[in-house]
Amino acid sequence: MSTSNVIGRVGKFNVSFRETTLSSHAGMVLVKEFASALAVPQIINSELSVKTRARGYSEAEAVMGLVYNLVAGGDSLSDLEVLRGDPGTKELLGVAEIMAPTTAGEHLRKFSIGDIRDLQRSNRTLQQQVRPHQQATTVTIDLDSSIYEQSSAKKQGSTTAYNGEIGYHPLFAFWEETGELVHSHLRRGSAYTASKVVWFMHEVLQRVPSQAARFVRADSGFYSKEVVGFCERKGLLFGITADQTQRLLAKVTGLAEAEWQDLERYGVAQVAEVRYQPVGWKQSYRYVVKRNLMENKKGELYFRYHVLVTNDNERSAAEVLEWHLAHANMENRIKEHKSGFGLEKLPTQKFHANWAYLLIGQMAFNLMAWFKRLVLPEQYQQSTIKTIRHQVLNVAGKIVQTGRKLYLVISDQYRYQAVWEHAIKKLAALGTA
Repeated sequence: MSTSNVIGRVGKFNVSFRETTLSSHAGMVLVKEFASALAVPQIINSELSVKTRARGYSEAEAVMGLVYNLVAGGDSLSDLEVLRGDPGTKELLGVAEIMAPTTAGEHLRKFSIGDIRDLQRSNRTLQQQVRPHQQATTVTIDLDSSIYEQSSAKKQGSTTAYNGEIGYHPLFAFWEETGELVHSHLRRGSAYTASKVVWFMHEVLQRVPSQAARFVRADSGFYSKEVVGFCERKGLLFGITADQTQRLLAKVTGLAEAEWQDLERYGVAQVAEVRYQPVGWKQSYRYVVKRNLMENKKGELYFRYHVLVTNDNERSAAEVLEWHLAHANMENRIKEHKSGFGLEKLPTQKFHANWAYLLIGQMAFNLMAWFKRLVLPEQYQQSTIKTIRHQVLNVAGKIVQTGRKLYLVISDQYRYQAVWEHAIKKLAALGTA
């Protein structure tokens, strides 16, 4: 090797830069092939029309550049430079170039409210595209919201939230059985937790299979007669954490000891149920109560209660409670969304631009949720994106052309060869489905 391009020495290595086609994200070719099998670029190009001129990046190239940046681990627009400087990865993704960070910011700032609706429709069309490949027969919708703290109050809609943080307060609905983010809606930070939730739930139901048994779980921020009434009208079984009002607690504490059943799985805990009709509600409902025996700093014993309202009158109180407490997994889903995909800090000063980025983030999140279940081996279904990047996506590869054939060469010492073999077979089956 010529020594003319050596820039220095590190340890025993002479360091040089020379022309070669390498990729530090060889596994992204699997994601790209999966996106192609679902016709993601075609959907984006058919639904979006943000561009005002024909030249430059197509709608799909612009959006997918951001999607691939998020999937590969980029948590800001500036991280697009990593992909831009990786010719091997660009070839694996089938693109001549990736947008520069400034170009990406300019593109996002072009989104109007009409373009936002088009992007929402793109996500919905993509969901319909993947439905025939999903096997889940039940739809458990977990509702929640979270404060996405921003570094600047100058961002449009970035206002003081209930916890004192300055940022946004988006709504989320996840499909538990598939790990899919069914719908997301960006709101200003000061928005009340349940603001627009009935409209939001209506939108969610348009995006999940209507023939499946459908359930809704939520915390006390969504405890209202409006939410309960919507669930009743739509035939949804629900479990919602209830506000522990004085009247309700009086019913709970008035229960005879014989009505409490031990919950061995939860330590010193018991479960019971009452019928209760809140003020202003049209009827009474079943309230399932969990109580834990606690000790305060003075050594005094007391009960701590968790109460939920449900219209599920078939399962036992213990079964309903266990099902509802699984809603706590929402913390992990939102953590994955915030940190795993780098979506907490939205990138621009414009509200619609940030909303568009959140929806593009939903596309990236779902692409990987489906990728885990439809392409990767079963043991990856609950894996975080960090694990998938470390084991599958961020692997070194070299692109070699021999004659008229292209080869992606990965070390024969790579520990996850069986994962690739499985994924390639699954992708081939999707391509012929």
